[in-house]
Amino acid sequence: MDELDRLILQTLQQDGRTPFIKIARQAGVSETTIRRRYGQMVKAGIVRTVGIVDPHALGFQAPAIIGVTVEPGMINQVAKAIGELPEVSYLVMTLGAFDLVGEVFCRDISHITNLLTQQIHLLPGVRSTETLAIARSYKLSYRWSPALELEAPEPLNS
Repeated sequence: MDELDRLILQTLQQDGRTPFIKIARQAGVSETTIRRRYGQMVKAGIVRTVGIVDPHALGFQAPAIIGVTVEPGMINQVAKAIGELPEVSYLVMTLGAFDLVGEVFCRDISHITNLLTQQIHLLPGVRSTETLAIARSYKLSYRWSPALELEAPEPLNS
């Protein structure tokens, strides 16, 4: 990944609909170069362009983070089952108090109660869950930048 790739990524993170010709002019290269580089990053799985939906705008007023503790040896099966639930937007395996942590978007308390008690709790391998209702979001960003990874932290003076 070089500076041109980073420019393409950063530009598209700010506005995913930025025309390749505009990025090309900014970088001083041809539109074909930008199109080719973007295609290579898509093929490599580095970037994908998607539309982001605001669940609150669609009436989903009960977002939550759910921590799941799983029976030993069952993590992959449980993760697959939970990951297939349409309410789940994000699911990761963790190395802390929970085996899995996921984010869900539900219409209301009744919806999230049903999701937990009639679906997640009944999955084979689920030992327990803990639900953290999201009252307010302070930051939601899809603008992670590989440039951050390249910057070394300043040494601490002892």
